Amino acid sequence: MGNVGPRQTVVAPENVAKVSGIVQQNPRNTVRRIASETGLKCLITQKILRNSPRMFPYKIRSYQAIPIKAVRQGFDFANEILTMIDNEGFDVGCIWFTDEAHFHLNGFVNRQNWRFWGSENPHLCEERPLHSPKVTAWVAVCSRGNIGTFFMQETISSELYITILEQFVSTQLALEDLP
Repeated sequence: MGNVGPRQTVVAPENVAKVSGIVQQNPRNTVRRIASETGLKCLITQKILRNSPRMFPYKIRSYQAIPIKAVRQGFDFANEILTMIDNEGFDVGCIWFTDEAHFHLNGFVNRQNWRFWGSENPHLCEERPLHSPKVTAWVAVCSRGNIGTFFMQETISSELYITILEQFVSTQLALEDLP
């Protein structure tokens, strides 16, 4: 005989009102959190958000300002290295590339969860602290191999970076002395 009677829908006005109310209170709620608060399934909650109030998840951008002085210094350094390579026959194979990676300890890692539900893009930017607690890993890489990884908890100052480079150079010289 099949289904008899009016078709039941979960996109009922009372469910739309519940979801809309939760989003108005906190537009940064995830679909899962909204679904658990309303007792609806995630797919139904997402369907309500997209269709009834016509809301979409907008990603919040994070930024960190780079001072103009740092940009100029990087540009000047690159030009100086290019000049050395052209004029002095500098061996590019002897260039060591160093870098550090910061692992933040405040638990904030996944930016995929940064969503803002709204009917229009709010163009939100969230400023993060420049110096949050972190562990830093440093390594040096060259065509001859790599040196590192050095781990440190303190912020890398110019004095600390010079100390790391001095350790790096002494390690490199010791490796070159090996037969």
